[in-house]
Amino acid sequence: MDIEQFIENKLNSYAEKIIKGSAKVDEMALGEMTFYMALRRVITGKATPQDLGLMDAINDTLQEKGIVEQGKSFLK
Repeated sequence: MDIEQFIENKLNSYAEKIIKGSAKVDEMALGEMTFYMALRRVITGKATPQDLGLMDAINDTLQEKGIVEQGKSFLK
């Protein structure tokens, strides 16, 4: 499965959870959908400045934790 299909599957899964879920489930699913929608826009070259800022913050955090090497990106 490629990354684009992975993202679509995640979005569909969280959309179903919102349809079936409670307020608590809705909030959690919305948070995850927000990330995956931003990631999809970044990957497809349609990113907003907010999308890019979110990915940069995630990347900075992963670098600080030593998960991603300094100067590298989790997107590549």
